[in-house]
Amino acid sequence: MNENDVRAIALFFFYALLDDQMAIEAGARALNLAKDKKRKRPELANAVALVQSTFEIWQKEEPEARRMSMVRSLNPGWSLPDGTDLSPWREFHKQSDSDEIVIVIWSKILGIPEAEIANALELPEGTVRYRVGHALRRLGELTSSRPNIV
Repeated sequence: MNENDVRAIALFFFYALLDDQMAIEAGARALNLAKDKKRKRPELANAVALVQSTFEIWQKEEPEARRMSMVRSLNPGWSLPDGTDLSPWREFHKQSDSDEIVIVIWSKILGIPEAEIANALELPEGTVRYRVGHALRRLGELTSSRPNIV
């Protein structure tokens, strides 16, 4: 696991959990899990180890994150550009299945190829592609109603 993988894990949990403290804790656990996976199977692609570990930790954290959705803590520790509006992303969280949330993060935010996501989750690539498309349509509807988003 390299610096880019560490950054990707941090970004994943920032967008997946929308809570800085939970994101830091979950990210540390996912990084350790990914390193363990790579140690046991050195031939495993970093992206596959990243998807598998973030998904495993996400499945444990997601119920708590949904429960805590009203008390989000996004403090200045996460530097976002001035004027950044995460409200469409928060609304996407409320309206979407957890599968849609994570698939968009892996594919569109982290740029992990759909083939590697499919490999990591043991799904057909077409299924991953369909989920990405469906989630992007939903997210697009939310952002189109807010024309001033930076």
